[in-house]
Amino acid sequence: MNNTMLTRLLVSITLMCSSLAFAADHLSFITEGKPYSEVKQTLIDQGWAPIKNAKIDRSSLYAQEIYAMGMTEVTDCISMEIDGCTFVYQKGKQRLEIKTITRQLSVASFRIDKKSSLPL
Repeated sequence: MNNTMLTRLLVSITLMCSSLAFAADHLSFITEGKPYSEVKQTLIDQGWAPIKNAKIDRSSLYAQEIYAMGMTEVTDCISMEIDGCTFVYQKGKQRLEIKTITRQLSVASFRIDKKSSLPL
């Protein structure tokens, strides 16, 4: 690999990492234990769009219950000891996935993917 190709590769990697780092830093308000309802409103205020689950009928009954409460961005839930759910948002080419635990929907974690197409 010549120096020009190596330089281009390094620049591409740096730009990709810095944009993801900026997005993660910009989402620093998403903290473990925070109520999902607060996180959702802040995300919407920042331009994140909830991705409606068009296949909710294939999800768990608990997820369908959450969906019926107006949280149409729920992808699925596990209704066992942890009562964990996953919610999905989109902003540009970024996809944000938030995982919650407990029936109070406390935030457990989140992750960002940068993709050109964002299937649910």
